[in-house]
Amino acid sequence: MSIKDGIIKVYHNKAIRAIVSPFYFIYQFLLKQFYQHTPDSKYIMNQKNKFNGQTCFIIGNGPSLTSKDLDRLKNKISFASNRIYNIFAYTEWRPSFYISTDLAHIIKEIDKIKQLKDCIKFINYRFKYYGRKCLDDIVYIFVYGRVQSNRFKLKEKKLSMDVSKYVTRVCTVTATAIEIAIYMGFKSIYLLGVDNDYARKVDRNGNIYIDKSIKSSYFKGMRDANGNLGDGDSVQNVESMNRSYELCKEFAEKNGVKIYNATRGGKLEVFERVDFDSLFSKEEQLLSGGN
Repeated sequence: MSIKDGIIKVYHNKAIRAIVSPFYFIYQFLLKQFYQHTPDSKYIMNQKNKFNGQTCFIIGNGPSLTSKDLDRLKNKISFASNRIYNIFAYTEWRPSFYISTDLAHIIKEIDKIKQLKDCIKFINYRFKYYGRKCLDDIVYIFVYGRVQSNRFKLKEKKLSMDVSKYVTRVCTVTATAIEIAIYMGFKSIYLLGVDNDYARKVDRNGNIYIDKSIKSSYFKGMRDANGNLGDGDSVQNVESMNRSYELCKEFAEKNGVKIYNATRGGKLEVFERVDFDSLFSKEEQLLSGGN
């Protein structure tokens, strides 16, 4: 077992999490106070309502996502996450903002993340020790939430009103992207490639279920001849993910923001469905706002 794999295994161990939780609560509280005085926090503060009234797209890594759909977003403001760069060889599209908060992903992929060009990268502040240069375009975000020994139970009740202080600990990076987009002032948010259906699922008790008939929504870059995403092997907690999306919907409605699901198929039904192709046939009507 590598050192990286060892770190990840310890991070997921329920017994260890229970033991360190009281100490971790104090640690993260003090770290949150310190973070608010960092250049990263000040940068994010300057992004508040910068895109007021505009439209953005948030891209998921589901199997429904195709390079052809992304090509249509070349001139649109968009957020993407995790291994999205594995599709770059198939499209000229590039995200405006990139987000990664997951321990396992950042540890294994930090070198690839640093190589991303022409986008602002929001990375979990706790992994700042990997180092940063000005050319990396990395902005560290502080992920904060309730201390819990069982990482599969989402206990958050609301999202952060001020992401320059912290973003809420949720169960999907897509929800983090929504939280940041709302803070930036976007009033119409379209989700694409957020299939929310997985071959490997875990429930709140940590039990894993496998359904090989389902094409995984998480990908490692394998694609077929049509540029469609291939299967991945990650395990996802759909129950807590859905609760994260419900928090996003509640928060958006309170802030006058509309979130639409433009994903082709999938099982995310929290947000109002729209047809992706229709957005472009009525572009002046639906995608106004300087995009």
